[in-house]
Amino acid sequence: MSMVSVMSMVPAPAVLGLTASFGFGDRTGLATPGHVAAFKRAGGGILPIFAQQSIREMSRTNRTPQNVIADTLAGMKAAGYFATHGADADHLKTPADVDVTAAAGFTFFTIDPSDDVDPQADNYSEAQLREKYKIVQGEVDWVDRYVGKRMTLSTGTTLDLNENVVMRAAVKYGRAINRAVDLANHIDGVHEKLGRNYEIELSVDETPQPTTLAEHWIIAEQVLERGMKLVSLAPRFVGDFEKGVDYKGDLWAFEKSLGDHVAVMEAIGPYKLSLHSGSDKLSIYTSFAKITRGRWHVKTAGTSYLEMLRVVARHDPKLFREIVDFARSKYDVEKATYHVSATLAGVPAPKDVKDARTMERLYLEMWEDVKPGRGFTQPGRQILHCTFGSTLTNPRFGPAIRHVLEAHGETFTEVLTDHFVKHLEALNQGM
Repeated sequence: MSMVSVMSMVPAPAVLGLTASFGFGDRTGLATPGHVAAFKRAGGGILPIFAQQSIREMSRTNRTPQNVIADTLAGMKAAGYFATHGADADHLKTPADVDVTAAAGFTFFTIDPSDDVDPQADNYSEAQLREKYKIVQGEVDWVDRYVGKRMTLSTGTTLDLNENVVMRAAVKYGRAINRAVDLANHIDGVHEKLGRNYEIELSVDETPQPTTLAEHWIIAEQVLERGMKLVSLAPRFVGDFEKGVDYKGDLWAFEKSLGDHVAVMEAIGPYKLSLHSGSDKLSIYTSFAKITRGRWHVKTAGTSYLEMLRVVARHDPKLFREIVDFARSKYDVEKATYHVSATLAGVPAPKDVKDARTMERLYLEMWEDVKPGRGFTQPGRQILHCTFGSTLTNPRFGPAIRHVLEAHGETFTEVLTDHFVKHLEALNQGM
């Protein structure tokens, strides 16, 4: 069925505004019925983004923006969902990224200026910092405006914007802010020609160190004053947000820091706070939703792919073993673009595992034996997560996985529903 005919029955993606929202990533185009089933069961006051895919994911899976939208709308129709939904063109870096995703009908544009972030800025000595600042000084005109300011947030926390703090923010994020504003202007121009509404999320989370409150304040104020249609900001929160596992870090410290970030958001906004690498972070969902007072977005992606492999594990154990072996052969190279800590030595190879249920548990479970905030015991999930592109585009595994999913659609919907209901119910508890 063509996208035009599907869109005549299912509402086109819309802007979602400040309402709490949840993004479901789908790397095959087959997961939407399961996402819809979970949302119908536990969505509550949350709005869904069923079509969510980054340019990087599309290139790794040989999909196009048109594929993503068309597959999502067809899945929504099949599942009987005809209500409001958004569409997230994730991790956009260039005007060309914007052009192709806007043409396909995406409405939520996640700008990723990470290529212009200096990830080492927090480690520079004062002398190094001043040298680095000289390089960007001509591109950043706001430093004098902030130096010397002191602000007390509603939480009682005081921001002291001394010279060192502001210069470090300029070195770390100055060029990234400029890049983000330029891309936002391009998004605006494209949509003016298209005559369509849109909204922007700004991602500054891909750094080794957390985004400070001062950096949050400066980034948000600068992009808003320069006209960005910001609906959501994704800072780098304290703790570790690794792929495929629960939150790793001090829960009290996360909640305290989040409260201060919310205070910055409320002082400068309105906009939402976004949790990236949000998949499987059950231990912080309820407090995240509660502390943000329902003004949040959560983004998930690879967890649906892992649940897809669970269907393979249950219906074709031999194929699953082959996929695990293949993933292990690719992991050490492909993990480079992800924040993960799993090692091949941390989980047995398939040849050392006798039964199918143990294979599924070792490589796909995350709910068992996990102490929230204290790490994980199932590194197999990360090994499979990072190698999705090579697996899905492999001439043997890609078609074989699709065959299993199409033959066992009910199982796929069942496991996705069970998985995402846990996510949505935990978030709804904080609403």
